[in-house]
Amino acid sequence: MILANIKEIRAQFPILQRATPTGKPLIYLDSAATSLKPQCVINAVTDVLTNRTANIHRSVHFLGDEATELYENTRDITAAFIGAEPNEIVFLRNTTEALNLVAKAFAGKGRIISSIGEHHSNYLPWQSHDIHRLGLDVNGDIDWLELEQELSKGDVALVSLTHASNVTGFMLDLKKLVNMSHAAGAKVMIDGAQSLPHIKIDVTEINCDFLAFSGHKLGAPSGVGVLFGKAELLEEMGYWLHGGSTVESVTEHSVEAKSAPWKFEAGTPAIESVVGLQAALSFLLEIGMDNIESHFQSLSKFTNVCLNENLPMVNVIGGQNKQQGPFSLTIPGVSPHIIARGLSDRYGICLRSGFHCAQPLHSFYNVPASIRLSFWLYNTENEIEQAIKGIANLINLVR
Repeated sequence: MILANIKEIRAQFPILQRATPTGKPLIYLDSAATSLKPQCVINAVTDVLTNRTANIHRSVHFLGDEATELYENTRDITAAFIGAEPNEIVFLRNTTEALNLVAKAFAGKGRIISSIGEHHSNYLPWQSHDIHRLGLDVNGDIDWLELEQELSKGDVALVSLTHASNVTGFMLDLKKLVNMSHAAGAKVMIDGAQSLPHIKIDVTEINCDFLAFSGHKLGAPSGVGVLFGKAELLEEMGYWLHGGSTVESVTEHSVEAKSAPWKFEAGTPAIESVVGLQAALSFLLEIGMDNIESHFQSLSKFTNVCLNENLPMVNVIGGQNKQQGPFSLTIPGVSPHIIARGLSDRYGICLRSGFHCAQPLHSFYNVPASIRLSFWLYNTENEIEQAIKGIANLINLVR
């Protein structure tokens, strides 16, 4: 179901009103890379910069009080958004930093299981670990039999997998994953960067041990990411950045660390971005995550139909009739970069081309770089149709 108030929602994103070099309206289909920002987020960031500039947890004056309250209120709202407790929410720079934090904490603690289809942010941090990477099927799902076999070998400390691929769009069965992993004594880390913008996730219901996601894919500014970790696990983990706000006291001979989550938030954080995250999450909750998911599914179904009608010659990574986006296309004999440049220069359409920070996945499927259509709550069927027809026109021009 397409959002009934799509026009009102689109009006909340001022960048959609800007002029493009072509003079045509902006069509933005690169939300898997980063999302556009609604006016309420822009206003929240502007308010902090204009009226509440202060450092949090330090300054004993009214500006410091206001900034700290806003910052910690965001922790409460973020926790509620995913069904966690506030002390289980760590603010970092992005999903990448969150994944690296967990990878460092699990160094030397046992085997790691991940997959060949991960974003580089969940691929590279594990390179120095004893890791097994699962294969994928044609749709992008992991090889569950292979997972079962690896878990049965024992000594698996952590299973770290993406919930939704930024290339194939496939969404993993999280409950099945957690149940299998926990039965074998392994913890579970979920990369939720691509799924959180589209569907509701409750970490208590899923019972995962860690979840990472980024604010900038949810309509918030860049510079803020979230790591959820079960409280007892965060307390056990050592903190890797040492500095301001990570300690209760320091003497010449001793250091007393703060409790989680604050021991992980070293130095002055991106206060404005964190407050912007609060505004973004409130905006999504007002629309309703169920409504956003329905819109996402409707656009995905429409994209399937439109691709089959207009681009039957392209290869869709993850299958021709996928359940949800993003849609990554390879075109025999045509560079995706030429298509992306042409869409921008001729039509004012923004898509992503390349390996999408998932080069091992492309290699696994034996496909070259691809061009990706990724949409969010502000996109329409007409925009997707224009993009796909634009790709078809460009293919005819370059061949």
